[in-house]
Amino acid sequence: MTSVVSASTNAATVYRSILLINLVAFAVVIIHRCVTPLPDSEYVHRLVSYEHGLIRRGLVGELYSWFTSRVSPWAVRIEGFLAIAVAAALAMMIFARTYRVRPLETLVLGCFLFGSPLLFKNFIGNLGKFDVLGAIVAMLAVLLPLQRRLYGVIGALSALLLFIHHVHATIYIPTIYGILLLRVVGAHDRPRRADLVLIGASLVLLAALFVHLLLCTAAKVPAEAFLQNLRMRALQPVPDRQAFMWYSTIAEETRISLGMLPEHLKRLPIYGAIVLIHLPIVAFLARRIRPLRLARPLAHRTYLMVAAVVLAGYLVTNIITFDYARHLGNLAFCLLLLTQAQIVAATGPVTVADDLDPFDGKIIAAAAGAAAVPWVGTVYPLV
Repeated sequence: MTSVVSASTNAATVYRSILLINLVAFAVVIIHRCVTPLPDSEYVHRLVSYEHGLIRRGLVGELYSWFTSRVSPWAVRIEGFLAIAVAAALAMMIFARTYRVRPLETLVLGCFLFGSPLLFKNFIGNLGKFDVLGAIVAMLAVLLPLQRRLYGVIGALSALLLFIHHVHATIYIPTIYGILLLRVVGAHDRPRRADLVLIGASLVLLAALFVHLLLCTAAKVPAEAFLQNLRMRALQPVPDRQAFMWYSTIAEETRISLGMLPEHLKRLPIYGAIVLIHLPIVAFLARRIRPLRLARPLAHRTYLMVAAVVLAGYLVTNIITFDYARHLGNLAFCLLLLTQAQIVAATGPVTVADDLDPFDGKIIAAAAGAAAVPWVGTVYPLV
């Protein structure tokens, strides 16, 4: 008994050390975001407004215009950190609801799920991007009571996401509605038709809104006038190229993204290594999903279908845009939320995690590796 306690104490010390490495990595990326200039592409989204009519990617900038005529880069940083703090609080609630295991196992899970460079470190590294807002809505879809009013709340929040940035149609809305569907199927052996109709109708309305924003809300003034309006509200330089986002077509963006694909292919070993250090937690979660194939076949098939739709959304995203490193993190977050929602909805919280052996050297090495990487990146990994 004494040797078991001693081994457990030693393992806890190891994972507390990994936790300390995580805290240092978080500090590095936070300081980096604070001392380096705010990226132009994040800043300009707070400078646009609806002065000349409805414009895509313009809602946040319009809200800024209600309160200030000049936008400080520090206001954008504070906004980003507050959003990440809200997301972290929601994630901790989901973690507590999903995993009710022994303290040492909780520590191991926490090192992976909060220390991963794909998750919250990547939100901080991409401070000012709107991805974290999609993550917040997705987590609310996991946490809020499964009642009819939930569909209206989530539908309204999803519409706001599209007004903020229409890319949410492929990176977070499939996950948000996939979570709702998984919860409905998990709660009832035969899902209620009314629930499915409400989910379907909401998706149709969101699809119509997305098409409208994509096709009918381009900038309505010449690029020179548009840039002049941005610079009147700016406190840091705004390069000419930043107007491109409001004047480009899907064909132009796709051509640019495909032109950058060879550089991404050269970095496949880096992407592979980042995925590899997450194999212990991926395998752990897969072992909770696999038994549903026989125990809850409808729930299992629904999960696979939703996961396929989410992956397809990211495939489309990465054909049109080129932020592969950033979207690898978003994809990981989406799949994690889907899996946790499925586990809780279909089988209840995880109460046994002894297959994630805290004494296993490979697991310790993977957790330490994940802790040491500050964040994945935006366009290219580790850049």
